[in-house]
Amino acid sequence: MILIAFGTRPEIIKLFPVINALKEQGLHFRTVFTGQQMDLYEDVKELVPVPDFNFADAFSGKQKHNTLGESFIKICKAAEKLFQENHFDIVVVQGDTTTAYALAQMAFYNGIKVAHVEAGLRTFDLANPYPEELNRVLISRLAYVHFAPTKQAFLNLQREGVGNVHLVGNTIVDAVNFFKAKMNSPATSRKVLVTLHRRENHFHMEMIFDELQFLASGNPDLEIILPIHPNPNVQKHRKRLSAPNIRVIDPVGYPEMLRLIGESYFLITDSGGLQEEGTCFNKKVLVVREKTERPETIEIGLGRLVGKEISKAITWARIPPPPLRESPYGNGHTAEMIAEYLKKYGD
Repeated sequence: MILIAFGTRPEIIKLFPVINALKEQGLHFRTVFTGQQMDLYEDVKELVPVPDFNFADAFSGKQKHNTLGESFIKICKAAEKLFQENHFDIVVVQGDTTTAYALAQMAFYNGIKVAHVEAGLRTFDLANPYPEELNRVLISRLAYVHFAPTKQAFLNLQREGVGNVHLVGNTIVDAVNFFKAKMNSPATSRKVLVTLHRRENHFHMEMIFDELQFLASGNPDLEIILPIHPNPNVQKHRKRLSAPNIRVIDPVGYPEMLRLIGESYFLITDSGGLQEEGTCFNKKVLVVREKTERPETIEIGLGRLVGKEISKAITWARIPPPPLRESPYGNGHTAEMIAEYLKKYGD
């Protein structure tokens, strides 16, 4: 019996192709939702089955104000109870969230194998991104099987001396292809999609928003669209954006987000996912971070690290990239490969 664990929007987006592949191959699995991101769950819950197990009650009343430690403890307690009352052969976690680390830790404590999807990403700096870099390093020490999304991630794990590492690509390409097949070809536009949410940027969000305001004022031909993250550390700065060509909107559903990516001139983001999704649409990405665990986007000429100085890279971003190439993150068949390996390791 396989358990698929998710608690955040990105985990659901990157795991629904795996769930579909498990169904197609007739493998037995169950799902657990930890409730880590209840405010963003509604957007993507239709992509996955109704969870067999749900920890959301553990967050009732104070979910939006939990510290990292409180979230970790609540998920661990619920997972411990789940593993004591049910049998699982292997637990699948994705990425580097509190959900992924807590489930991996509790599975390890209860003698259950852990499979890590999107394993091996590294910046080698525990502060960037925080706390994700630590989470994924610790998961790599606990996991039994590792599904690396890129050659660089594969080599990172090899250097760390872990076993059962498989280079499979990233399920984000599978997810994008699923929706892309239903999308019309986007028209050329001067839209610039912006997303900002990273914890390490919360201390600089005022400066980053002022930089966006400066960028918009100096480039009136651009239409800057910011689906603003619900985190109060982001929301409290929205009034700083007053330029007429900045449109601040509520968070959008995943298909709509992909449509915006496809229509955009270029992207500005501190998100890991958009660094990957942008390559699927051949869009340039200004990465509002000091370091990235996804160097592949930069290596193929579609990404540039800008820190907080976004406007300095606008000239580069305006230069159209070469014709669409295959994403460095996979060919869209990652979920099938993962399901095949899970069948093997579950035996």
